Amino acid sequence: MSVFRTLGILILLLPVIAVSGEYADAFMLASLHPQVQSMGFSSVALPTTSGYALNNPAGLGVKSQSSATLVYQDHAGLSNNLSAELVYPLNPEYIIGVTVIHSGVDGLIYRPSLFNLTPEARRDSVRALQNTETENIPYREDAVYLSAAREFEFTINLGWKFFKIPCRLPLGASIKYIDKLLEENRGLGTGIDLGAQLYFDLGGMTDGLKQTEFSIGLNVTDILNSPVYWSTEHQDAIKRNLTVGFGVTQNIQTWHTKLTLSTSTHSRFQGMRQYGMQINVKELVYLRGGHDGETPSFGLGIAFKKFIIGYTFSHHELAEMQKIGINYQF
Repeated sequence: MSVFRTLGILILLLPVIAVSGEYADAFMLASLHPQVQSMGFSSVALPTTSGYALNNPAGLGVKSQSSATLVYQDHAGLSNNLSAELVYPLNPEYIIGVTVIHSGVDGLIYRPSLFNLTPEARRDSVRALQNTETENIPYREDAVYLSAAREFEFTINLGWKFFKIPCRLPLGASIKYIDKLLEENRGLGTGIDLGAQLYFDLGGMTDGLKQTEFSIGLNVTDILNSPVYWSTEHQDAIKRNLTVGFGVTQNIQTWHTKLTLSTSTHSRFQGMRQYGMQINVKELVYLRGGHDGETPSFGLGIAFKKFIIGYTFSHHELAEMQKIGINYQF
């Protein structure tokens, strides 16, 4: 089950059940950056334009300048997500980031008999009631992430008969605060995420690999099974999730282009693998595509002076999903 299929089902079941502990962070994950979504959520091993706290806090360590980002997503009127991120280098070694997320479900309608319906029938049943005087149920989910990262550089020396491998190792961590509201019930929680990325090239082996960079990414979210305490004295636990990914970037100097391929797996979604691709032309245009294990997605990024605008589109069984992000570097 993919993140956004899970999200759609939760939207339709919120009136009758509390959010399952296993997917208690589904609304936060919907605020991932357009680059991440358009590449099928396979970018844990890659540097991203923004969205470090949700993709991999270690990616913050690759960032070399201050930036501010806004991301908005619409799930065909079923839900909406807005996130803001500010990145600031404390010094040449450490970089910090603050991410604020707001998710909401507009006009959630009380519909008690949903369990025996298919996901499509649930969606259509709820939409059919949107223009009636049916009671609405408020739901929103907010979160704040404080992240910090640092990049280390070292060389692996395989001896004079072999070659040296230059490496970059960003390490990062995030502390998050979660605030939810379902009807009159409020849930509060905290959590810790840890991430690492390793970048290296094998140019010492052969000249043909000098323009090729390999990467490995690891992200462990909710390492303590983040608890969410509700005013109803109920407790959810956002379960620990391990994401492992690989990436390769080929620099094509003749065309001033970089081609990136990526793949990842999530322990939460067993048996599913994500794939992504990005073509970066002259650091001005970014063409992206991916597959999250169930659904393909497509995206576009355009750089204009200090701005980078990203857009992504994907079609899911419940509804179409569009997302736009604006990044300003200063």
